[in-house]
Amino acid sequence: MMVRAKTNSFLGLLAGRILSIFGKSRIKPTQEDFRQMEFKTSTQHIGVSFTDKIRRVFRFRWVKKH
Repeated sequence: MMVRAKTNSFLGLLAGRILSIFGKSRIKPTQEDFRQMEFKTSTQHIGVSFTDKIRRVFRFRWVKKH
């Protein structure tokens, strides 16, 4: 049982080394990638309008987060 664990550990180490040498390098994200990932938080686009009552309820939470 112990020999199998050592063999598996060695094979995992060997595979990790090979992949680190021959594996693809990560492509750094560009400014355009960040722009596409960012979503605008606008309630008008989803059809929700904030009334004064809703604003009063959530205002404390918004101020607290910032």
